[in-house]
Amino acid sequence: MPILCSRVACIAKTLAALTLAKRLALVGPKARLVVMIGLLSPGLSIAQEDGEPPSLRATTLSGVDVTVPDPKRAAVLVVGFGRSAGEQVRGWRLRIDAMDSGPSVASVLVMDETPRLVRAAVTRLMRGEVSEERQATIFLVTEDGEAWRDLVQIGASDGDDEAYVLRFNGEGQVCFRHAGAVTDAAASGLLAADCSLEPASGDKQTTDQ
Repeated sequence: MPILCSRVACIAKTLAALTLAKRLALVGPKARLVVMIGLLSPGLSIAQEDGEPPSLRATTLSGVDVTVPDPKRAAVLVVGFGRSAGEQVRGWRLRIDAMDSGPSVASVLVMDETPRLVRAAVTRLMRGEVSEERQATIFLVTEDGEAWRDLVQIGASDGDDEAYVLRFNGEGQVCFRHAGAVTDAAASGLLAADCSLEPASGDKQTTDQ
């Protein structure tokens, strides 16, 4: 029974990674998209907001190692952890892509719990469907998944079916966060966020929807 459960879990993780990867690859080639998402629940604040910005590693789909946050590369990160988050991630990317003078954005696919062979297959699949230019805007995460979950502050009641959106100021501190599907209110909040270099402590902007 343990062996069977292990195999079932492996298959589930494989399908989740492949589905999310396909949805990321379907987004149009307009903006500099890298995905990474942050939580936006009322009254919730990220652990790093009053200290040094976090430093996390990822690899672009084109194979370049990057460190995030890097506001010059991507001021907004839309992060997906599971198969069911794919639609929300794609929705956010399309909305930000269509914004006039919108912030640079990146998509993040966290695959730390996906078997290595499956990760390799997902990477090959995406590289075959995404232009070389856009590959630099898609981040793949294969380790330190817990650190990414801490960054977006996934709670005990949260699942892998939501997109997590974070916007950073010039010093890499979070100035806006949201968890869930894109809405008009959330998109407006993203654009209107006060992302000055020295935001007031505890004054991070969030949305209710």
